[in-house]
Amino acid sequence: MLKARFSEATQQTKAVQEGINTVFQGKLGLISYLTANAIEVRACGAKEIDVERLKSITSYSSCGPEHEVVQRFWRVFERFSHEERSLYLKFVWGRNRLPVDLSRLSRKHEVRLFTNLSETGYPQAHTCFFQLDLPYYRTDEIMHQRLIQACTMCGTVDTDNNNFAED
Repeated sequence: MLKARFSEATQQTKAVQEGINTVFQGKLGLISYLTANAIEVRACGAKEIDVERLKSITSYSSCGPEHEVVQRFWRVFERFSHEERSLYLKFVWGRNRLPVDLSRLSRKHEVRLFTNLSETGYPQAHTCFFQLDLPYYRTDEIMHQRLIQACTMCGTVDTDNNNFAED
């Protein structure tokens, strides 16, 4: 009975070890040399979103990186606080941090310009595809306001934490 009790979590423990080993790319022994903060960054990504790192994985649809609206987007994004940048990532991707290794992403960040979307409307996000559909905003101020409102008002991408009244 003791042998069975001591080994009942063996399969689960092995799965956790494999997951950690994946994060540390086969160098699980290194974990004892890292601080708690270094382990957090390695596993979850840095708390602060670096603009240049996000730019490095961004592609554009219906425009190029030199388009005035794309340039406006990056000016606005650079003005965001780190909390607002995290909210943006959650809005457009469902995650609030960039991973350490950007080369292993299954999808890259995509900004898509839609001239048929109203400037008075809000941008649209597709979290499964890491995409932002951006209206043709004519000023930094309008874009900043609409992006912040969309990012803060969208809530969560799932309903895990929502409390619905029972009928």
